[in-house]
Amino acid sequence: MADNPSDEKRAESDSDASNDAWLMQNWMDLTQDYPRQWIAVMDQKVICSAPTKSGANSAAKEIAKGKPFSLYFIEPTPLPL
Repeated sequence: MADNPSDEKRAESDSDASNDAWLMQNWMDLTQDYPRQWIAVMDQKVICSAPTKSGANSAAKEIAKGKPFSLYFIEPTPLPL
């Protein structure tokens, strides 16, 4: 845990940024694997998914044990016509 609150915020921001980049790189796979699901990502890995944000958040808190994670809702991909 950071001694300075701004250091902790920066660490969370760095974690979110790397998870955001990973999400974008893996978006197509995620839309196929987790349509209409909330996912929690930690260290560029999906650690859990749930149909509700609160469900994903609760499960992720247990798994992450205090480490930062990011939550995302995965929209389904439109079917080609």
